[in-house]
Amino acid sequence: MYLKLENITKIFPPHGDGGVEVVAVNNANLEIEKGELVTLLGPSGCGKTTTLRMIAGFEFPTTGNIILDDKEINSLPPHKREMSMVFQSYAIFPHLNVYENVAYGLNVQRLSKTIIKERVNKVLDLVHLEGYGDRAPTQLSGGQQQRVALARALVMEPKVLLMDEPLSNLDAKLREEMRSEIRRIQQKSGAFNKN
Repeated sequence: MYLKLENITKIFPPHGDGGVEVVAVNNANLEIEKGELVTLLGPSGCGKTTTLRMIAGFEFPTTGNIILDDKEINSLPPHKREMSMVFQSYAIFPHLNVYENVAYGLNVQRLSKTIIKERVNKVLDLVHLEGYGDRAPTQLSGGQQQRVALARALVMEPKVLLMDEPLSNLDAKLREEMRSEIRRIQQKSGAFNKN
């Protein structure tokens, strides 16, 4: 197994006087092979987002283990997990243009401008946003903003790409188009299938 959750439980402590602890995820187990595209389904409040946040390192399990490529990663911070996450709200920086949004993580890693330009242009082409680098987020449609968020995640060349309801803010027609587009990108880029 490439990514494995072993008996993962997440308990949030009580808030305030008289509060009760909340068991957000209870003894979850999951095994995912390299290259698989997996969807977590369930009603609101069942622990899907909390599970993704634990895999990404934004939350830590109360008990259980998260194993990636045969290594236990429970205590690793998010930036050391070689994962990217696309959020429901896209989390695009409004003060940065498309190119700067996509390049953000690479700049944090202090890669050379040449490497950054090459990787950003490649991923913008992959998500069909070539020529959009100078545009402000406010000049983009919802589907284009979603592609920017996806490009920003893919440009990091993650071992695992996590998406937390990334299509929920789109209308039904655009949601269907983006599902197909995400699958196309996965197959073309080998994202989620990195060696």
